[in-house]
Amino acid sequence: MMRILTIVCVLFALTAAAEASNDRALFWQIRSDSATVYLLGSIHYADESFYPLREEIERAFAVSDHLVVEINIDAEKAARYRELIQDKGSFAGETTIRDVVSEQTFRHLQYRLDRLGIPLDMVHKQKPGILVLTLTAVQVMKMGFLPEMGIDAYLLRKASKSGKDILELETIDEQIDVFLNITDGDLLLREALFSLEEAEVLMMDMIFCWKQGDDACIEGILFEDAFTNYPSFVSIYDVLFYRRNEDMATDVRKFLQSEGTYFVVIGAGHLVGEKGIPNLLRNAGYKVTRL
Repeated sequence: MMRILTIVCVLFALTAAAEASNDRALFWQIRSDSATVYLLGSIHYADESFYPLREEIERAFAVSDHLVVEINIDAEKAARYRELIQDKGSFAGETTIRDVVSEQTFRHLQYRLDRLGIPLDMVHKQKPGILVLTLTAVQVMKMGFLPEMGIDAYLLRKASKSGKDILELETIDEQIDVFLNITDGDLLLREALFSLEEAEVLMMDMIFCWKQGDDACIEGILFEDAFTNYPSFVSIYDVLFYRRNEDMATDVRKFLQSEGTYFVVIGAGHLVGEKGIPNLLRNAGYKVTRL
């Protein structure tokens, strides 16, 4: 079964609970004649057991001139996110989620909302892609993982305190559009609801793979049976992963063509497989070293 919950968590809210100082998390160094890029597979929701990070990661961050994140979430961007959810992520007029998904999916949604303690009236105007984000966030937070404890948030606080330059790879609008541009909303929501049924097992699997630094394991969890069993997911993967991988790899190449040291934090799902960012950089002629 396609594991949408895990995909969402890896791309936007990967969670884990372990002593990160001993991890083998996805971490690379890429060098050019004038610049160095450190590339870390990000964990966006976490808890206190993650800290301190592995010493090698902390040292690399300390010597970097720039912190590069997907989005630097501040009060202004949080307000923009809420605005986008209302303006672009919600149905207009009398339309609700019940009108755009199958009866089976809607019944499953009602069951999951009841389990999560979310009244249907609170989310019935959300489009499927936004509803998937909402359900996933509530689920992982109920499991004890918080966005303010995430690796991105941790490094952003450190960068702000030290005056380190902060750069962004994407915008709030672009990340929202990723989920709004998925056309088969019923399939997306249906598979997310099935994934929520086995959330803890999926998370434990991903935790183990992330801590072991096992690229193949992570790739297997994310891409298992995707194209064979769900042809519709070809276009979904293109939106969620591959187009963004190309765009972010282009940004990293620009850093390598400039000067200085860049510490780049990107969702771990973008870093594995043949179409992952490290491999795209290798194909572009750069030496990519796993640390």
